[in-house]
Amino acid sequence: MTGLFSRLRRAQRQTGTIWLRRVALAVGVAGAAASAQAACTGTDLRQDLPAALKAEIAAEVARTPYAKGLSWIATRGDRRLHVIGTMHLNDPRHAPLVRHMTPAIEAADAMLVEVTAADKAALEAKLGKRPELIFITDGPTLIDRLPPEDWAEIADLARAAGIPPFMAAKMRPWFLSMSLSIPNCARRIPNVSHGLDMQLLEVAAEHGVPTLSLEDPMEIFRTLDAAPLAEQVEELRSYLAMMRVGPDEFFTMLESYFDGEVEAFTRVQMKQFLAADLSIPTAERAAQIEALMGSLLYDRNRAWVPVIESAPGNLLVVAVGAAHLPGETGVLALLEAAGYTIEEAPL
Repeated sequence: MTGLFSRLRRAQRQTGTIWLRRVALAVGVAGAAASAQAACTGTDLRQDLPAALKAEIAAEVARTPYAKGLSWIATRGDRRLHVIGTMHLNDPRHAPLVRHMTPAIEAADAMLVEVTAADKAALEAKLGKRPELIFITDGPTLIDRLPPEDWAEIADLARAAGIPPFMAAKMRPWFLSMSLSIPNCARRIPNVSHGLDMQLLEVAAEHGVPTLSLEDPMEIFRTLDAAPLAEQVEELRSYLAMMRVGPDEFFTMLESYFDGEVEAFTRVQMKQFLAADLSIPTAERAAQIEALMGSLLYDRNRAWVPVIESAPGNLLVVAVGAAHLPGETGVLALLEAAGYTIEEAPL
């Protein structure tokens, strides 16, 4: 199982799973009148854990630098960065965070985000002109490329996710796996991709503050477009097993974010994937987690620090997904290693 996973690891060094899911939502979701909080309910998996496992996760989190919190100040000499951990999905609970960040944005020389509104629009325009990046436009669809029993199972997953099977059959396997990783409840969120980062970009635009992208999102599509389709098809089932997210996981993600405890949620996810009853050997799953975390978070964090360092001005706002902040190779620890003093900015 090296082809698709290795290509995704290379691609995620550029953009990561969060951006893929946002694109999947933007292309395939019809909104309805519900908020993320109301649309997605379930069990908070952090609470519904055996006592021993809960204690194990708590101990791991306690050893992790910057494991709790969303808002931080990094200072080095005259340079001051206000770093905020974002969530890329729309939710009314972002309103206090927007108010919290508005004074810092108003005073900033620039704001850095994973992808600016202009670069996001450019990506969407390119996708509109090149549907072959995410859809099978020539030759057989997945219906004819998979054994009938495999396609029947995937078609059921697509229906459960609110995706018509005929549309799922035309998706390139990497894009289908990401689309099926989004629970159906998330598809009822209005303006689903209007998350905290997008809302903070609107504040910056209102006050004339320049915005910069930390990375080029088109790299993921260039990489995956070059991948042999046959290999993607062969590894589709395994990748679906690793990436699948149910309502409880999604609900826990939301609650963990607004509690400032994304690191705890990440560890719950990892341990549940390792304990799941899957055909993939546990050792192989552990290797997949290590590789994906490295490429999805840590490698990107390292690539972002030079971009932050080269940004003009001394007062900057840095708004990135909250999972990028904790840990020894998180953005905050990397900034600390670059000579910044890090302090939490209570909400």
